[in-house]
Amino acid sequence: MLKKVLFVDDDPILLRYLEGAANAKLGSEFEIVTAEGCKPALEATDASGPFSVVVVDMQMPDVNGIETIGYLRRKMPNATFMMLTANKDLQTAVQAVNDGRVFRFLSKPCPPEELVSALGAAQAEYQSSVSAKDMLSGTISGTLDLMADLIEMPDGRHIDTGRMLESVNDLANSMAIELGWEERIAARVFLVGIAMLSPQEAELFERLDPCSDEHKRLFARICSVSAGLLKKIPRFDWIGDLLRLVAKAERYQESGSREETSALLLRVVFYWNYLTMKGMCVEAASATIRRIMPELSDRMVSAVESLNDNRDALCVQTLSIQELEPGMIPFRDIKNGQGCNVIAGGRPLTRPMIENMQNDPTLSRYDVAIVSSSISNTRCETEALSFA
Repeated sequence: MLKKVLFVDDDPILLRYLEGAANAKLGSEFEIVTAEGCKPALEATDASGPFSVVVVDMQMPDVNGIETIGYLRRKMPNATFMMLTANKDLQTAVQAVNDGRVFRFLSKPCPPEELVSALGAAQAEYQSSVSAKDMLSGTISGTLDLMADLIEMPDGRHIDTGRMLESVNDLANSMAIELGWEERIAARVFLVGIAMLSPQEAELFERLDPCSDEHKRLFARICSVSAGLLKKIPRFDWIGDLLRLVAKAERYQESGSREETSALLLRVVFYWNYLTMKGMCVEAASATIRRIMPELSDRMVSAVESLNDNRDALCVQTLSIQELEPGMIPFRDIKNGQGCNVIAGGRPLTRPMIENMQNDPTLSRYDVAIVSSSISNTRCETEALSFA
């Protein structure tokens, strides 16, 4: 865990005293850095930071302590800040704590024992704060990964959450639409409600014409269930509200709200990826999307057609099960000897998928149609040499 202290004061004599007292009591466990004012502190942060604890003098020329903390906090949002000042006025202390979000207020002169005790408490506060943030970040990341797994796991689903996120980003850039972190999370998990469908409903969702009323009803239900699940996660309320709009999003309006615009992006991108991952060419996928959302503007349709170009989706190459490699995309569903789907067509292969197929005696003797564009350049070069 980071243990670095920065002292900021315009008095070089006091800085030497603080540095000496800290080194004498804390030893080599902590790294101590000093800076004579705001600008040197910012330079020290760039050169030697980040710091776990920062002690700033309140009264400094040009830029006072509270303003200095504001600048430093932008560079080091996790640091614990303390204020050191000869001014014992209560109002100054309150301002330092409220405006500067200061952990502790120390008065000059500060005895070495008091300084070291405060530094220890500030370091403990830093470690507790960082640990909590890491845990929260890890928990949210793990939750999102779990949701993505639930969406993609069953065989037969033509859904790739990573591709969804990539497409939402690309479409937003093409349309000059600014996205926040909420839309990027929504792109990965807004179909988590699909895991709540019954096996019969899931089979219908895959089989039905996307333009049919029944398919649209199931899609709306998936979005609604996803919204309910997401709203249970802290800070995801807005994402939940967004997902309730997705199934009804029809047209792009530059004057529309952020929620309306983001909902349309999600809906368009879902159908684009869903259709093209089934092997549908660009023209057919575009025409189908126009049938689903007839009010979609020509500009939006053109932007969608430029997403991860699928014009070679119908160009396939036949490989044996033993020749398959991770990342290759089957053109159609791969079925075992009993006629059950093993791998959904349009879904990139992973190493475990390939090993399972290679270990299945009913599959080992079959060839598989693979989308040519998914075969790596290295593989293509190897095959070219073998046929030369």
